[in-house]
Amino acid sequence: MDASEYRQQYEEELARASARQTSFRELVDRSRPAERDTAAMSVRPPAPDEDDDVAAALAVLGDRDAAPPLRTAAGRVISLEIEAHPEAIDRLLELLGDATRPVGARLEVLNLLQAISFRLPLFPAKRTVYLETLRSMVEDPDAGMRRRVIGILAREKDEYVQRRLMDGLQGRDRALVPAAKAIQFLGYDIHADYFPLLRQIIERPPGRAAKKEAVRLLAADPSAADLLLSILRDKQEPADVRRISAVALQSIRPEAFEEQARRIVLDDDEDDQLRAMSVTALANFAEPGALAQDHELTERVGQLRQDTSSRELKQATAGYIARQER
Repeated sequence: MDASEYRQQYEEELARASARQTSFRELVDRSRPAERDTAAMSVRPPAPDEDDDVAAALAVLGDRDAAPPLRTAAGRVISLEIEAHPEAIDRLLELLGDATRPVGARLEVLNLLQAISFRLPLFPAKRTVYLETLRSMVEDPDAGMRRRVIGILAREKDEYVQRRLMDGLQGRDRALVPAAKAIQFLGYDIHADYFPLLRQIIERPPGRAAKKEAVRLLAADPSAADLLLSILRDKQEPADVRRISAVALQSIRPEAFEEQARRIVLDDDEDDQLRAMSVTALANFAEPGALAQDHELTERVGQLRQDTSSRELKQATAGYIARQER
């Protein structure tokens, strides 16, 4: 088949597809029972052309009783046509901010707006009102919606939501999300102002998860090395908290971490996962010459490889020995 024949076949296929295509409004009309047509029309925003698929799609998203598959189809229509109809964003923001609407429908609108925000060149003009709408929702009665909105604002490094999260952690206001999640959100834009609060949370944690997140964020605070080292050394601390402190300590004071990692490897009363982590870290980051001269450590690693029943520790020691033999 030459190029002209291929082009003709392609154009014929496009024509057949166009003939089969059903407009979104026709799909809406077929999907709604006759007795609901009047109610459906009442929520449809005015449009100069009643055959406008975007208007029909917005009407579906505005219909509290629209079936989920139809709402999904409406979202696709708007996503495809948004560059020609940026004014539709205003209606989407109205629907998103209406707390009386079903949560599932509002989440679909939020997903749609997020997708549009990443690719529509005109969206920056709407960003201010978009963020204002999200700020108005940080106390949404639905926990899932509240968490989703706060997460978006946190990634935008929004000062308002940062302040509200801090107020909740310090007890100055009602907590918007659980403490651990609030700390995670603050981590999107870590400030030195947060460090005193993180230390307080570590000393008097509202829960183990919150303590873990606070320890994790202290990796950004060079002055926290001594605190992290004390947590790593304390066998009374939960093993997962100690492992997080090890990672944080390695990032801000690697020499102190390596010294403690060696002690952990040599200590038969230590947690196997922490020992495995220490062996791997030493093999990959410690000075090779110093390791080659550390016969006590090399001998203990070889012994661990033979004696341990921990698969993770066995793999770590095998990797250590392989690097030493190169």
